[in-house]
Amino acid sequence: MIKAYISRNALGEVCGFKIEDHGDPIVCSAVSALCINTVNSIEQFTDLDFSLDASQDGGDMLFTLPYLENGGEDERACLLLNSLVLGLKQIELDYNNDLKVFDQEVQNNVKN
Repeated sequence: MIKAYISRNALGEVCGFKIEDHGDPIVCSAVSALCINTVNSIEQFTDLDFSLDASQDGGDMLFTLPYLENGGEDERACLLLNSLVLGLKQIELDYNNDLKVFDQEVQNNVKN
């Protein structure tokens, strides 16, 4: 099973992700395509420095944006990362035996 871990900063904004393990080839290809496209898009459309560690066999990937991790803001990077999370969660809905997304979204502590 593929595991996708979404990293968020203290404000709840996505600032990176980690992908682990392999799964069904179709699901693995879809997850890889989303992740690689996100990294390439952030590189192409922003000026942000990032860290990328990917295994040679293509199964594992760790991507972080230190600027966003430290509370910085960039609308383009946030949009691209949120799009990745949306895509991963959609795949998880259809292929929940092959992909698990771990996303600890910050919940507002509003009392009703």
